[in-house]
Amino acid sequence: MAALDYLKAHDLQAEPMPGGRIYVWPAENITDETRVWIRQHKAELLQELSPANSDKRLSWRVIRGGKPIATMVGRLMSPDEALAAARARWSDATVET
Repeated sequence: MAALDYLKAHDLQAEPMPGGRIYVWPAENITDETRVWIRQHKAELLQELSPANSDKRLSWRVIRGGKPIATMVGRLMSPDEALAAARARWSDATVET
């Protein structure tokens, strides 16, 4: 079973954080046993969560009228998620891919 599948089976989600850290939530679903498992499988989790394995990134440049106007920084987002977030604020925005 893949590391992320194990977390999903325990009703948990994860995101990579700067500095090789992993954010796992919701906290109320993390038991002592799963906490130990996460520590033991951190490298595997980071590899599966790596942006190199997907098109998700932590930052996206917002474009309006052909010019960059902002950079969104935060959680790991796919291009579609980033576009939806940008368009929630600027209806005519695009994101640089």
